[in-house]
Amino acid sequence: MYTGKKILVTRPNHQSENMCRLIEQQGWQAIRFPVIAIKARSLSTQEIRRAENIDLYQQVFFVSVNAVNFALQIINGKMKGLQKVSCIALGNATYKALTAHGISNILVPEQGFNSEAILAMPEMQDMQGQSCLIIRGEGGRELLAASLQERGATVDYLEVYKRAMPITDNRLVSEYLQHKAVSAILVYSGDALNNLLKMLAKQDINQNLLNTPLVVISQRVQHLAKKIGFKNIVIADEASDAAMMNALLNGEECG
Repeated sequence: MYTGKKILVTRPNHQSENMCRLIEQQGWQAIRFPVIAIKARSLSTQEIRRAENIDLYQQVFFVSVNAVNFALQIINGKMKGLQKVSCIALGNATYKALTAHGISNILVPEQGFNSEAILAMPEMQDMQGQSCLIIRGEGGRELLAASLQERGATVDYLEVYKRAMPITDNRLVSEYLQHKAVSAILVYSGDALNNLLKMLAKQDINQNLLNTPLVVISQRVQHLAKKIGFKNIVIADEASDAAMMNALLNGEECG
C-alpha cells in the first residue's frame, strides 16, 4: 500500500489536473489534497462599478489565473473595454490565461512572477497620473499598490474571489504521513502552507510532515516553511507546472 513515490498536490482540484498528469507520466502517484477552495466573492456596488467601467483605467493588473477567470466572468460582454487598457500579468500562467481569452495588449515581466518583478519593469517606473486597477483575491500583499502610489499612480482594487479552507477527508494522507510514504509536497502559497498544517494537525504525524520534502513557488513561501520547521525545501523557478515538475526532479537528483 505504501510502495511507489507519492506526491501530495495541494492545489484546488480545478487547477491540479495537468500537474497530476505530469507526475503520473513519471510513473509516480499524484495524491490530490486541495488545501484551498477558491470561490467567487460578492462584490460591493463600488466594485461592480469598477468592473463595468474598466476602460476608464489606464493600467489593469491581474495577479493570478484565478483573477483572470473570475474577472472575465464579471465583465462578460464588455471585453472591448478591457482591450482599451494596458493589461499587466503577474507571471506567464496569468499571461497565457489572458491570451486564451483573446486579450493581446499585455505586459508581463521577463523574469520573476511577483509584485517585485512587475515593479522592476521599465514601464512601471514613472506612474505619475496613471489610473490603475489591481484585480486579485480577497486580501493579499499591499506592496504593489503602495509602490504604484508612491510613484504617482492612483490605485483601486477589484477583489473577485476569496480563499477558504476546504472540508476534506484527511485520513488517507495522515496514514501515508504516519508511514513516511509521502515523497514530496507541492505548495503554491503561504496560505496553502498554513492550511496544510491546520488540516493535518496531529501530533503523531507532525514530525513526519516537517521532514517531508517541500516544493514551493517562491522564496517568500520558502522562508515561511523554514520558520515553521520544514527541513528540505526546493524552490521552483516559476509557478508553472513545468517548473514545479523540474523542481521535483532536481530535488530527486539532490536526494
